[in-house]
Amino acid sequence: MLATASLIALAGCAPTSQHAGRVSAETSNTPRAERATLEDRSTRSDEAVAELVSAKRPGCSAAVGREGLVLWAGAGGMADLKHKVPVTTQTRFDIASVSKQFTATAIFMLQREGKLKVSDPIGKYVSGLPAWGASVTLDQLIHHTSRIPDYWVELDDIGIGFSDPADQATTLDAIRRETTLEPGSGFLYSNSNYVLLAEVVRKVSGQKLPQFLKERVFDPLGLDMVLAPTLTGDDIALSYDDDLNLQIGGWTSYGHTGIITTPSELVRWGDQYRGLLPGIQSEFIQDDFFDGAVDEAEGELYAAAMDIEVDGDLNHTGRMGGYISDFTVSADRELTIAVMCNGHTSPRFPLASALWEIWRPVLEKEG
Repeated sequence: MLATASLIALAGCAPTSQHAGRVSAETSNTPRAERATLEDRSTRSDEAVAELVSAKRPGCSAAVGREGLVLWAGAGGMADLKHKVPVTTQTRFDIASVSKQFTATAIFMLQREGKLKVSDPIGKYVSGLPAWGASVTLDQLIHHTSRIPDYWVELDDIGIGFSDPADQATTLDAIRRETTLEPGSGFLYSNSNYVLLAEVVRKVSGQKLPQFLKERVFDPLGLDMVLAPTLTGDDIALSYDDDLNLQIGGWTSYGHTGIITTPSELVRWGDQYRGLLPGIQSEFIQDDFFDGAVDEAEGELYAAAMDIEVDGDLNHTGRMGGYISDFTVSADRELTIAVMCNGHTSPRFPLASALWEIWRPVLEKEG
């Protein structure tokens, strides 16, 4: 099954997003030639979903946005295999590690308010850490250069599997038991870094990260997002492993994962990265977001929870249980594409690549 939500409203279709009516109205004066191009790209995008996403397997939802407006959204496959519930553009997913950029956003907002410095040691904000708490800085956590081992290994060592309960406190205790940093230096991706950053937000702001993001980021921007790991609901896709077995997570820690939303909402958020361009303001994404970016691999840099690719695009991927995601902002910061799927074998990368081929170059504005 293919569910599509082209927001050009050429055929007078009912909006399929809470923002669709507003976006349709704003594109009503688009020149005819550009509308035709948009219609063609939307049709080709629908065809890519139909070709790549099996109607009988865990599915994918995707969206394309330009300057905060959703140009196209589509979906295919199943959100619930047992009850044959299809994925639609309204279906929500855990975006997994794509969530990290929001934790980094909170840290930089607090720094701009003079409430912390990213040069501060983590031990200033989180108690009971090993000796490394006095030397590992918030900046190193942001850029994954702390060399703190991933908490997943410690949880596994003490017999806490993915489906077993493990809350924020349990996860922090697991991190505290990591007395030795990984050998070497430089970039080493570890989810522990962002769990610790979430605790910094709580200590400094007096609010747990889910509430901070709701009040300071999601609500002001009108984004339908919630930080709630393991949240379930009729509109949330179920998570499946390679063998199509349900993967029901029990870990409710956050900072590194756990934001629940749709691709359309995520591409609207992506417009905040245009705040890096001259004459465009954003209180959320500013130059400090990219200060201190570190070498990652093969010419790519890791900034604040976003890869800076060789061609200048920004990207981050996510995987938690069967939830997999891909989020990219173009080098000129005009175009954003988000893909979310609910199965390990779902084609997030082929679909994302197909959509980039269809929607690049960004349509030139007329007038």
